Amino acid sequence: MILDEEQVKSFNRFATAFVTANQYMSKAIRYPNKLIVINESNKLSFDFNDFTEEYQRKFILNNFELYCTSLFIAFKPRLVTFLKNEGITSYNFDCVFLLGDKRFNKTEKVKV
Repeated sequence: MILDEEQVKSFNRFATAFVTANQYMSKAIRYPNKLIVINESNKLSFDFNDFTEEYQRKFILNNFELYCTSLFIAFKPRLVTFLKNEGITSYNFDCVFLLGDKRFNKTEKVKV
């Protein structure tokens, strides 16, 4: 199943709300609407490049893959809520996490 255009827009608004609700991330990122984005091909992108250098050094760079996994775990309950709202019982997300030349890919299956 591929999300339609309206579902993609809805998801991206939902993801932005998650970022702005987090006091640490919202203070350290220039464009909260670009941190977690799903596009038409259903690739879930986590782009850490807009975080301040201080935030990147303090939280991300020491263990990039651990930060990626931890952020996905923190975001997963929102994914479940989104899927429920859309009437979807399970979904495979092709995740890509980006920071400079660092890249981590992971496929995650989320069940409601």
